[in-house]
Amino acid sequence: MKRLLVAAVVAAVGSPAWGAPPPTSGADLYKKNCASCHGADGKGGSAPAIAGKLPGDVAKVVTAHPPPMSKIELSADDTAAIARYVGSLKKK
Repeated sequence: MKRLLVAAVVAAVGSPAWGAPPPTSGADLYKKNCASCHGADGKGGSAPAIAGKLPGDVAKVVTAHPPPMSKIELSADDTAAIARYVGSLKKK
């Protein structure tokens, strides 16, 4: 019984969920990093409309951060999540 308990504790500590931050959705990342300029619905604001753009195109722009876009440090997974979310937004 003691070995089983130790094995369960070791498995839990080694689990990726243990102490790891919860995953962030593309919508949350977009809201935090993009919506203030591109609009909550991606239909533009002080920056161009991006709703419905191809995820690959969005990822390239986010990675390159051309001026006047602010440079943001995102992981490849977070960039892909934002790109998928933008691609899912409906155009006007």
